[in-house]
Amino acid sequence: MIYEFAISPALCSNWQDLRFFLTTFGGEQGRLLSDIPRKKWIRLARLAIKHSDNGQLMKKRLVAGIERLARKAIYCRSSVPGSQDERWIAHAIEAHKNRPFKAIITDCYDGGDDCILRNNQEFTENCLWNIPIDTTAERRPHEMIEAIKPMLDCAREVILIDRNFDPDKYRWRPFLLGLSEFLSKREFSPSINKIDYHLGDRIAANHMQWLCNAHISKKLPPGMIVNFTVWPWGELHDRYILTDIGGVDFGIGLDIHDGSGPENVRVSRISEQTREKWWKACKKKNATFSLG
Repeated sequence: MIYEFAISPALCSNWQDLRFFLTTFGGEQGRLLSDIPRKKWIRLARLAIKHSDNGQLMKKRLVAGIERLARKAIYCRSSVPGSQDERWIAHAIEAHKNRPFKAIITDCYDGGDDCILRNNQEFTENCLWNIPIDTTAERRPHEMIEAIKPMLDCAREVILIDRNFDPDKYRWRPFLLGLSEFLSKREFSPSINKIDYHLGDRIAANHMQWLCNAHISKKLPPGMIVNFTVWPWGELHDRYILTDIGGVDFGIGLDIHDGSGPENVRVSRISEQTREKWWKACKKKNATFSLG
């Protein structure tokens, strides 16, 4: 749903290319821009602009453009392997070996790696570039997590929203517990040891706390904390998974199939406006109770 791409900083010295990246990158578009070598991408893009044949006014426009692109889409890995080769493409290839990108986009590469797309008119037709806005997943914990795994691999914070959450019914437990396990043992990024869950008040808060302690608390991975925030029932409706890099709508909800109802759930990327609205609203709330 949301993937990490590596783009050669040199491409940003061309306004046509930079304008294209500005409209096609960001969590809403499903593409993040990798900051490699670590914390140096913007500086390298600035140098490419400085040494380009553009006039001074265009250079200022390009610098402003890469700053907007960085605010919108840049993603910093927690660690990146180094390379003895100073070329950007060498760093990108080493980082890809350590943790794969969706694709690497550059002008200067003559090898045959399928993950590297040449910056030409054809690359937007490549399957690595095209990111569907939605997908369908079986309502089983592994499949539900797998549908959003690329987003979870890059996230640093996770918020769940489903007003119907009811731990007294088995179908609500496996996804939360499976997600907790996945986040606590992420392959490519530091573990996430906190989840915020926002739910409705159909069940009284004190009874909800008792149910969560009875059915969930002892099954959480060591060190995992789940903060539950109870909202008035009518203020929540859509089912979201929000992260600091983007968010998705989880169709009919975050419960698994239990023999009745649809066997699949539609998972869709949401707009940045919607993600930011709900992110801010959730952050303003104090947790009603916590497990872990």
